[in-house]
Amino acid sequence: MTDDSRRTANLLGAAVLCLHDELKTVLARQFHRSGEGPAALCALGHQPGLSNDALSRLLDLTHTGTVRLIDRLAEDGLVRRQAAEHDKRSIALYLTEAGQAARENILRERLAALEAVTGSLSADEQKDLARLLEKLLQAAAGDDTHKLRTCRLCDSRACTNCPILVPVNGAD
Repeated sequence: MTDDSRRTANLLGAAVLCLHDELKTVLARQFHRSGEGPAALCALGHQPGLSNDALSRLLDLTHTGTVRLIDRLAEDGLVRRQAAEHDKRSIALYLTEAGQAARENILRERLAALEAVTGSLSADEQKDLARLLEKLLQAAAGDDTHKLRTCRLCDSRACTNCPILVPVNGAD
């Protein structure tokens, strides 16, 4: 590894950590809770009808942890459970109207925090950065579950040609 590549890797690590901390703060302030609640709302808005098991894998939570998370979101009136269409013994998860509104707020606040950083770049620099980020994401993406986990807070409307994401099957 050259000094330049070591420096590049170090700068990337610092930028990633800085953005992670900022997003974590913004989402906790917006959502009034820590943890994977915002990611669950984003995922369920993008893939309505996910099962508890599919959401558990996507969020990298235990089954029990996911059940507790969904219990809290349901108590807050953000998520509803219903029998899955393909198997009435299975439960499908959907956002309520309040859950949809919360998801929109989360995505809006996330975007504002990220645009505060990328807004310092020119239009050409933003295109260059997008191209480089696509390459980095493709290199870092693992299996399909890892790809879904990577995009768990993404706004699918902003990234209609995702460089890594594959469709998820919520039926378990």
